[in-house]
Amino acid sequence: MSDDPYHFIQQCIDRAVKAEQERFRFRRSLHDTLPKLHRSIQLPQRDAPLHLTCFVIRYIQVVPTWLNQMDTLCHAAGLNFRPIRELIIHSFRSVPERQPYEHGLGSILDEAYLAHRTMEEINDILQPQCGTPLLPMDPMIANLVVRELLGESLSCQLDNLSELLVRRFEPEELDPAHLVSMILCKQRFEDDPGSWPDFAQHMQISLHTRSLEKQLDNSH
Repeated sequence: MSDDPYHFIQQCIDRAVKAEQERFRFRRSLHDTLPKLHRSIQLPQRDAPLHLTCFVIRYIQVVPTWLNQMDTLCHAAGLNFRPIRELIIHSFRSVPERQPYEHGLGSILDEAYLAHRTMEEINDILQPQCGTPLLPMDPMIANLVVRELLGESLSCQLDNLSELLVRRFEPEELDPAHLVSMILCKQRFEDDPGSWPDFAQHMQISLHTRSLEKQLDNSH
């Protein structure tokens, strides 16, 4: 058994990506989904389902790495990330129970969204104390696009769950030694920017600014 607590999540992701590569089920489903997406989401005109599928794959694939790095940053700051880690891992473990005959991208997209939104919330809590964001890229656009794919009802449930997780985590003010330790740890991650790709931008996916403010109000 691997000592990496995120190994199970990685296995779930690998199976889902392999299933998509073999059956293209998620990509085909987007032909029905695209007309229903909010008009603020701007996609490439050529083969939008392929671009959106590639975006979703990258969004899901970075979850173990991002969680591991957030875990490391919190440890450097003297914060206990374990309860959040265990609950997110548990959410991935429930996927086969809910969909035993189909383990594709759609079956783990909500778990990935929960992980991303939780990290976004933790970043928002800790950034004022350390004076710099813990996440080198802003996940807002990516999360709003995935929110549209999941639908309003499920997204709201996951947002509420994320807030509950973070509420248990919310730390007191960091002491100076831990604060310096966390900042130094973050700088080491910045030396390897390829681990934190702005996949929404790379996939030529953006939000129309006139609709952005309304989307933000509905997502928090």
